[in-house]
Amino acid sequence: MISPGHPPASQQTSRPKPDLPRAAAREPAPLPLTPAGEAILARAAAILDGVEIPRGERQVRLQVLRAALTGTVIRPSDDSPEMRNPAYWILVNDRFVVAPGMAPVDAISDLWTLHGPDGIPVPRIRCLKYTTLVLIQGVIQHFRETGQTEGLAALNRIIGRKVIPQELPNRGDNILWRRHFDPANLLPGDQVWFDNPFFDRGRELFRQRYHQDALHAGKSADTAAAEARARAEAVTAGEEGSNAFYLGDDGFILGADSLVRAFRGPLRGTPADSPAPHELVFTKKIYSLARFREHMIDDNFSVQACLREDPSSVDPSRFTIERVRAPIDPEHLLRFDALHPPEKSLAELIDAIASSNPPPSLRQSGNTTTPVFAGDYDWNEQNRVRHALDALMRADPDAIWWLLREHSRDNRYVLTASRGPETRNFTVGMICGDLADARLCLCFVRRLPLVPGRLPATFHPEREFLANEAHWHASRMPLFAMQSALCEAAIRDWSSVRETNPGEDGRTHRFSADEKARYTAALRQEIAELARTRRAASEEVILPHLPAPAGWEGYDNTTPAPPSPRSHEQGHECHGNNK
Repeated sequence: MISPGHPPASQQTSRPKPDLPRAAAREPAPLPLTPAGEAILARAAAILDGVEIPRGERQVRLQVLRAALTGTVIRPSDDSPEMRNPAYWILVNDRFVVAPGMAPVDAISDLWTLHGPDGIPVPRIRCLKYTTLVLIQGVIQHFRETGQTEGLAALNRIIGRKVIPQELPNRGDNILWRRHFDPANLLPGDQVWFDNPFFDRGRELFRQRYHQDALHAGKSADTAAAEARARAEAVTAGEEGSNAFYLGDDGFILGADSLVRAFRGPLRGTPADSPAPHELVFTKKIYSLARFREHMIDDNFSVQACLREDPSSVDPSRFTIERVRAPIDPEHLLRFDALHPPEKSLAELIDAIASSNPPPSLRQSGNTTTPVFAGDYDWNEQNRVRHALDALMRADPDAIWWLLREHSRDNRYVLTASRGPETRNFTVGMICGDLADARLCLCFVRRLPLVPGRLPATFHPEREFLANEAHWHASRMPLFAMQSALCEAAIRDWSSVRETNPGEDGRTHRFSADEKARYTAALRQEIAELARTRRAASEEVILPHLPAPAGWEGYDNTTPAPPSPRSHEQGHECHGNNK
């Protein structure tokens, strides 16, 4: 469908590999501590000096406290949902992951850059996610201050484009931190989780209240029940407990900040044309254990509901520390990385589909092409190629697309397949080119009406790519953005399409106004979904046991041979090594 127009693979060795994360323009410097923060950190260092722990763990713990004291993240709310710098983070299934081409350590460290005045939204992250990022930032800053680039590379490999913390290996346990359940032996830098024992009861009280409100408003029993449940869950979301960091000397600090708009001007005497100044102020509060428990009463609607129902039932001492994540020596991370080699690079995934087998010769007889495999053709090698193809197709479609396109003239042999009387030896270039073309056009092709005939020459949205290829290639435009651009081109081309041209069977189809409108609406949905997820659409494929492109049949050593084009007295030749 799309002409190649690329230099051969032998001329592409100087191209940067797209699977390597781009370095940040400059290494972010940690925000300075306030004098009070410096005093807290000095006291924590003195406490840790008196404890027998590895030097690396001590340094990481202090960096974790620095990160907790200098963070700029604030807690989300109903009016202000979760947010991160879109240059570094994208949403995948409503969860944030590092954007393609960005180094995870840079994306995390960006959360310690003061945003807002620069036009980038102030990050908003829920407490479990953010306290996890604080722990990881402690490790990142330790590696940066000690010049351990191998540690930063190991973090990039382990984090990758994973949801943090859910998709980290072993959820980070015994790699980045150690879990324990002993609140009597806390050390500075420990991340603790306070349980809210009033959560279930408080949510149920809200549900009962909202249920009665809905019934009094005249809603049906089913509607009232569903509405009450949803409202109760919304008002108490995230109140199962609270995450904090232990500073030492009975001091605790929350992960995310509160952000308040403080009034900074006189109430009287201000000229009418001079608006009173206001300032957004990050508030970092440090609590004693007793005060933190009181804070949980103040901060949780579920607790306040129980307090209203029965004041004597809410005892602050019931807010207990149930779990601890303790920073550990970063040597644990380096050992884990050494024992778990990184996944193959994208270039290696493409190299892996090339077969070490020689391609079979193709014998032509009339309209039929017959492959003749050598007696030593290694069918186990074809099985390896099958798994390599499966790995290639599972790779991130945005990250690998341009590399597939650049390999469209790679003549290394992969496999042999047939379709009716035709047989072909497929090369790396044919496989990569077909996959790149199919993915580029996937969004507008899969929405086309299933009708007889061929679309007219006026409908070729892929021309949008051909017209912009040089510019898009230079900027390494991600596949999802190109898919969106081709959907826009398809909408433009579609406006002039009235009917199909005759197909192989001579049939045509004239499109109704409804069919025309439905296709345009479907393309708009594709564009909206690509914009929301910022991830390319890709095919759902289960590779067959005998690998072959869609519509083709693969071979193995038991495939029966068609009659030989020579005399019948000579019998049959066999496909494969089954003589």
